[in-house]
Amino acid sequence: MMDRILSNKWSVRIISLIFAAVLFTYITSSSDKTLSMGESGTYVDVINNVPVEVYYDKDKMTVSGAPDTVDVTVTGSKGLVQLAKSQSNLVAYIDLKKAKAGTQNAKIQINGLSDRLKATVNPATAKVTIAEKVTKKYTVDVELNKSVIADGYQAGTAKVKPKKVSITGSQEVLDQIAYVKATISDEKDQKSDFDTTATVSAFDANLNKLDVEIDPGQVDVSVLVSKIGKTVPLRFQQSGNPADKTITISSLTSDDTKVTVIAPESVTDSIEQITIPIDVTQITGDKTVEVKVPVPTGATSVNPTSVKVNIKTTKKQNDQSSNNDANKSSGQTPEAPAATTPDTDTTTPPANNDKDENSDDNSDTEDKQVSTEFRDVPIMITGLNNSESFNTTFIDPVSGKVNITINGTQKEIDTVERSDFNIVANLSNLQEGIHTVPLAVHGLAANFTFTLTQSKAEIQIVKKVADASNQDLS
Repeated sequence: MMDRILSNKWSVRIISLIFAAVLFTYITSSSDKTLSMGESGTYVDVINNVPVEVYYDKDKMTVSGAPDTVDVTVTGSKGLVQLAKSQSNLVAYIDLKKAKAGTQNAKIQINGLSDRLKATVNPATAKVTIAEKVTKKYTVDVELNKSVIADGYQAGTAKVKPKKVSITGSQEVLDQIAYVKATISDEKDQKSDFDTTATVSAFDANLNKLDVEIDPGQVDVSVLVSKIGKTVPLRFQQSGNPADKTITISSLTSDDTKVTVIAPESVTDSIEQITIPIDVTQITGDKTVEVKVPVPTGATSVNPTSVKVNIKTTKKQNDQSSNNDANKSSGQTPEAPAATTPDTDTTTPPANNDKDENSDDNSDTEDKQVSTEFRDVPIMITGLNNSESFNTTFIDPVSGKVNITINGTQKEIDTVERSDFNIVANLSNLQEGIHTVPLAVHGLAANFTFTLTQSKAEIQIVKKVADASNQDLS
């Protein structure tokens, strides 16, 4: 039957007409959803965000206070209202061609609307200020975002071409200008001199951007870049002893073996390494901890700011543990093997009558973790500017000496001599007064860990008094 209907020409025409009527009704009803019927049978609709144009003498005057857009309510027949809303030629405007300088309420008018429609503008007026144009020249300052220069580098003097720009606006607005800046933000992580262009903007004292004309709007900028950082090795120093007396710290290592110190060259010259104390008092087994990298005196920052340290432990030998426990119960400190004192040049291990009974495997003995102590090691002072003009005095320790315990395998410890390392107090950028400075160990191989009897020293710096005998007598 369906085939018979579709083969009939008049049946197809009737079905098409029905579909057209349904589609027209749907479209009409959808459009009417935004319309409202007035009392007299007219339709009302709102056209939003109609652009506002301001007509004035742009060569001589400036205008501020006019809105960018307004909303227009239109009233009239349904077809004209729909047509007005669908077309894009509707414009709102403020006519100030004959207006005098000053502040006034100006009427906002409509252009491009059918005479058979009524229109209401919201807002209907705008408070505008008309002023004579003034042009002045201003020096351009360059501003660089932090991401422009790479870590470890600094920007030098930036050259701008042209150095000055002409800014036009009302005298009132020009009086608010506090900064004229060419901001560089597109460049990233620069490590060498570079050239670029930058947009110029004017700001008031609160860094609010001002609406003014700037000529030229862009300037050429040349930036000098220099290195200010130094890459130095990290050293990890054991602080304290594990609470678990059956274990000992075998190694302190990190994937980050170096850091970059951001500081002037006068500061980095005296920095050879950074020592980080690692607190092991709570360690009960192998563990990875994250520690902050200390910023050396006189430096601004370090990169990275923190590192992860792998703490490896080993179980103590039974005979060693028992000996240690016995010594502790008797109030004695266990004697470190291969101990060296500062007034001897070589290390002489103490005699051990039982050595032959425990030396079946020499390689096992060499791999044992042992320690040796160097007592009364003088603290070396470095980095003091104009050191010939100052005297330094140790307040703590008064002797200017500390003890150091070095940990490693028996084979490694046997090779350590006093001349292999120095304990250093860096006084860079310090002036007269009493200062507490960290102590660092220089020269010791990276495979050793060590403990100082104190990690900091208190030092007084005093300016020398001129010798009267050397002064000319008149």
